[in-house]
Amino acid sequence: MARTAADGAAPFGDLPATVRFAVKPVIRFIGDALREYQECLDSRDADGVPSHLPRASALLFGQADGDEIAISDIEFVPNVRDSDESVMAEFEATIVPRFGEVYRNPKRGFWSDEKGVLQAIMKQSANGLELMGSIHSHPNWHEIGPRHERYQRLSEKPTKIDDYLFRQSCWPVNVIWYVHESGGGIAHRVAGWRPGPDQCDRLDIRIPPAIHEQFDVRIEEE
Repeated sequence: MARTAADGAAPFGDLPATVRFAVKPVIRFIGDALREYQECLDSRDADGVPSHLPRASALLFGQADGDEIAISDIEFVPNVRDSDESVMAEFEATIVPRFGEVYRNPKRGFWSDEKGVLQAIMKQSANGLELMGSIHSHPNWHEIGPRHERYQRLSEKPTKIDDYLFRQSCWPVNVIWYVHESGGGIAHRVAGWRPGPDQCDRLDIRIPPAIHEQFDVRIEEE
């Protein structure tokens, strides 16, 4: 997540709560999320505990009309969570005291490079698209990760730090893509969120039928 605004939810005005994805951006993100998750599974030790914490994240670009927000492309930008001194300092000073010692691990969390975000915005602006928000994956780390990190249950719902970062960015679309093992395969649960006055409000996420047919994807509703 890149720092683009101050604390507090943005005034989203009349922006619709329905978000419709084209096939292309979903396929691209799933590919990255699956690669990350497979690397996680491949990093398991003799006790079955993985060392690689999968992190897939991308920026969402599209357009909004009176009825829905249409997401037609995504951009992957560098993760500077463990390399940018100012980001690492913010984690030490703010994130760790507020959200727990697990976030002292530099491999935990994703922070988009601000220059990368700007470059993505300029590129997509030339195509007539606006930055609408972000999408990131959650693994079932509470089931497969080290035991001392299993206290926080992950899903398609925002964690406390997700809520904090969503408010920092003030983007109207924030999608969480939950990737987990299920029935001998890999399944996906998806939900979208927008900062609200007291908590994140759920968005109406629409994924193309072809995606549901090709992958085990379930859209979570209230």
